[in-house]
Amino acid sequence: MVSRRGLAIWIATILLALVFVLVGSSKLAGPSAVRWAERFVNWGYPRIAVRLVGTLEIVAGIALLVPRARRRAAAVIVATMIGALMTHLVHGEFSRVIPPLVLGGLALFLYRSSRLLSGARSVASRHE
Repeated sequence: MVSRRGLAIWIATILLALVFVLVGSSKLAGPSAVRWAERFVNWGYPRIAVRLVGTLEIVAGIALLVPRARRRAAAVIVATMIGALMTHLVHGEFSRVIPPLVLGGLALFLYRSSRLLSGARSVASRHE
C-alpha cells in the first residue's frame, strides 16, 4: 500500500516531469523555440544555450520518473531553476521569478524526499 507521502511524491514527480519535458521541448522545436532563442540572446547567453537548457530539461524531466535517478535529476532541475531565477532578477523581469521559485521548490522537495526514501529503504533492507 502506498502512503500519503509516497503518493504526494509520485504526483509531484509526474507533474514536474511533464512540465520539464514540455518546456524543454518548447525550447527545441516549434514556433516557441524561436522566441526562446531570442530571449536567451537578449539575456546575453550564446544561441546554443537554449538547446543545451532544453535538452537538459527534457533529460532531467524523464530521469525524474526513474527512482534511482530522481535525486540527481531533481538536483539538476534545482540548479537550472536557480539559473533561471537569477537571470530574471538580473534583467528586472520580476513577474517571471514565480515559476522558477515554484518549480525549483518542488524539485527541492523531490530531492530531499528521495534521500529520505532511499534511507528508509536501506534501513528496511538491513532488517530483513
